[in-house]
Amino acid sequence: MFASTHPDEARRLATLRSYGLSGTIEGAEFDDIVNLVSQICEAPVSLMSLVEVDRQWFAASCGTGLSETTLDKSVCAHTILDDGVLEIEDTLLDPRTADNPLCHDGTGMRFYAGVPLVAPNGLPIGALCVLDTKPRKLTQLQRETLRVLGGQVMAQLELQRNVALGEVLRSEMDHRVKNSLTMVGSLVRMYRRTAQTPEAEAAFDAVERRLSAIASLHRELHSTSQEERVSLKSFLGRVLAYLQVEAPAHVSLILEADEGSVDSTQASAIGAIVSEFVANALKYAFPNNEDGEVKVIIKMDADGFLEMLCTDNGVGLNQPKIESTSADALGAKLIAASAEQIKVDFETNLTSDGCYLKLSRRPETAEVTAAV
Repeated sequence: MFASTHPDEARRLATLRSYGLSGTIEGAEFDDIVNLVSQICEAPVSLMSLVEVDRQWFAASCGTGLSETTLDKSVCAHTILDDGVLEIEDTLLDPRTADNPLCHDGTGMRFYAGVPLVAPNGLPIGALCVLDTKPRKLTQLQRETLRVLGGQVMAQLELQRNVALGEVLRSEMDHRVKNSLTMVGSLVRMYRRTAQTPEAEAAFDAVERRLSAIASLHRELHSTSQEERVSLKSFLGRVLAYLQVEAPAHVSLILEADEGSVDSTQASAIGAIVSEFVANALKYAFPNNEDGEVKVIIKMDADGFLEMLCTDNGVGLNQPKIESTSADALGAKLIAASAEQIKVDFETNLTSDGCYLKLSRRPETAEVTAAV
């Protein structure tokens, strides 16, 4: 059944649109949150859904290729009418969802849990939710996690809006973001200790690396007077310093970088790629406690970022054949998605001397930058 219209619908829609329209609300932090909530709630699908007047659209999603649906398929339109977590243990037995097309068209939605995304003015703009193909219940800890991460979505949306409007109070932003990142980082570490498989441990490690890179980027942004631009050399130095603490003593991480600044989106994507390359090298390149090094070389020119080369001098093609895991696939997807986000070309390969990954600015990117 269609959800009732929110009692303050006009103001609710105005609040939603104050954060941006479809295509402008985006960011790796939202992808990280939906991936994390899917892992913790053990649900195959998770969504950051924003409810419009005639549709819901997904600013981030995990486990589905849908980008939006009509409101007759929207359970989140019901969630925004609730104050807390809405949990429907069996969608076929609940009058709000029994006739929902998603329960009958092969999608097989049989479980839903969502928390409203509530703006500071008290009005809901959407929901963070998880879906499953079988009836079930969340644990109390999973319900609390869903609620906490829904709050983190709103914290990130507020940050994006304030930066866009140029109304950021830097000290307040610094305090709030640090607290948010610390809270999520603690949550990730707690769940990692309960992970049952190596794949789950590796997935949590990947999330923690991304959080560390975001924290490093925040510190770099906060320390510079150029809003939205950071020193790539300094930022990657912070990222590698964190990774070096996690690395075995016999492996050194080396950075050779030209001076120059890039915008925060580009820095974040490059940081994610470096983190995944280093993590993969530490996992596979130096078996049997062999000494080695992982090197990151950054080239800049007058137009900004030009090229990055990541190498290790590990076993390369001589490594024993291993089966790739779901976490390895996630790392590869992160690298590919990050490269595409900033419109750069990348190539990676194993050689007899180790592994390398090369990131290169596309020619058209330089032309656009020069024209601006």
